Amino acid sequence: MNEPLDLIGVGLGPFNLSLAALAAESGAVNYTFLDRNASFRWHPGMLLPSAYMQTYVLQDLVTAISPRSQFSFINYLVEQKKIYRFLITEQQIISREEFSDYLSWACERLDGLQFSQSVERIDFDDEKGLFKVCTHNQTLWAKNICLGTGHDPWLPEAFYPALGENCMHAAEIALRNPDFSGKRVMVVGGGQSGADVFLNALQGHWGEPAQLDWLSRRPNFQPLDESPFTNEYFTPEYVDYFYTLPAEIRAREIKTQKLPADGISNHTLRTLYRELYMRFDVMRQARNVRLLPHRTLLTVESMDEAFHLRTLHGLENRRESFRADIVILATGYRASLPAYLKPLVPRIPLDSKQHLPLLPNFNLEWLGPEQNRIYAVNAGIHSHGSAEGGLSLMAWRSARILNHLLGKPYFDLAPNASMIQWWSDAASDDTSSIVNK
Repeated sequence: MNEPLDLIGVGLGPFNLSLAALAAESGAVNYTFLDRNASFRWHPGMLLPSAYMQTYVLQDLVTAISPRSQFSFINYLVEQKKIYRFLITEQQIISREEFSDYLSWACERLDGLQFSQSVERIDFDDEKGLFKVCTHNQTLWAKNICLGTGHDPWLPEAFYPALGENCMHAAEIALRNPDFSGKRVMVVGGGQSGADVFLNALQGHWGEPAQLDWLSRRPNFQPLDESPFTNEYFTPEYVDYFYTLPAEIRAREIKTQKLPADGISNHTLRTLYRELYMRFDVMRQARNVRLLPHRTLLTVESMDEAFHLRTLHGLENRRESFRADIVILATGYRASLPAYLKPLVPRIPLDSKQHLPLLPNFNLEWLGPEQNRIYAVNAGIHSHGSAEGGLSLMAWRSARILNHLLGKPYFDLAPNASMIQWWSDAASDDTSSIVNK
């Protein structure tokens, strides 16, 4: 048997990469992280020229917890010899391309990362008191594991028959590189991914379409709410408080926080509007673009080498029909239980919606020894709130996991005073006790 590790992470997206970086910084954790890809890949299908991040440059892998870390974005700029030019640009947000390059740079500097390692099965050996992690060519043992294989592109089942060369999920578009030249193109989905695809299509990245439509069931093409008090949702103090709320209250609050987590960045919206203004009001080009909010897509049918889309208008309650040669479905992502977890599922008390039962320190409640933890990242919007799905607090979450794993406050996570008093004066004063579970 191989020497057991303190931690095995499965999946290498930004969240587990942050955990690996801070584990390396601590020097106190014997770890490895496994990923099925041959090299680091972060949403390669959405690395588009005009796609930008929704988080600030300092919300990187480590800075909020360990600002002197060698894995910070600032250090990346210095080592890449572009710090001064970056400062001159006065950027507060960066392109997805540059953020992806930063993540790849961090990977190259981290030991303990194994690529081309597809995890096939994870089980727990009660006699050894260890997790058994099996890939296609090796077996590893660990005291703790962290699940970080991300979410899968999601489509309504009714759309599956239409999928093919000219109908695809937005997650594939940069990999498939379709030809829009002279075609009728329909982009479906009013979130950031839909906006990024629409903007690049408008700018002719895949050729000039004859007709370009953008359809969304949302009431308008709505901005990400980045206002100061709204951003208090993305602080450790709010996350800790949110966890203490009853499940039905948490579910209600998550619904009200859609735009802070899933709106379109103001940078993208301004760029889009200016592009449309320049094209149609200044250059007086033929108006071959339609923005179509308040439409729910009902069906997509392949007909005569094209697609027939049926929608329901949300204000007039009328059915509409549209024709397109190419359909891009920016319909989001959904969490699902990974197949490799199947042996452990009987020991994990999932709720009625198949949510993982996350405790405050991002470890799962499970029927196994308390000293052996199953951690999970990007799996707890239902328990920890909207911040759990984004990059804003990933360094804090990584530090929280490592402090819990080490059994001591290696990283300083002492709470700061919130600008907003979310809790009632009648509530217990000892809300901080939740972090010790």
